[in-house]
Amino acid sequence: MNLLARFRKTKRTAILSAALLGLVIPTNALLAATPAAAAVSCSGWGWSNPDAGDGYMAKSGTHLKAGPYAACADLTTTVPVGTHLYYHCYVGNDYGNTWTHVRIAGTSIEGWTSDDNLDDNGATIHC
Repeated sequence: MNLLARFRKTKRTAILSAALLGLVIPTNALLAATPAAAAVSCSGWGWSNPDAGDGYMAKSGTHLKAGPYAACADLTTTVPVGTHLYYHCYVGNDYGNTWTHVRIAGTSIEGWTSDDNLDDNGATIHC
């Protein structure tokens, strides 16, 4: 992954950004900006397949999801560490996390996984 792509995918939080800028943000302002768990949308996330990348599942206990949130329904049983995945594209969710839409190599099984679960931070092309 080139430096520009890695930079674009770097997860930024309000706390880190504020620290880098030397700003102070009240804690209650951060809490107010965090979407409620019930407000996440697990459907309607469009994706395409512009990324020719691939990688491997790096964390155990991971499932492919119906949308780019941990609260979304599991589409698979646990995907074992080391499973080869083809990357389609990535999105950022309302929490500032990036998720990649993937397909398990050799199957037609596909879904979303957090880039934290992947060995190389996932797709480099936005959906």
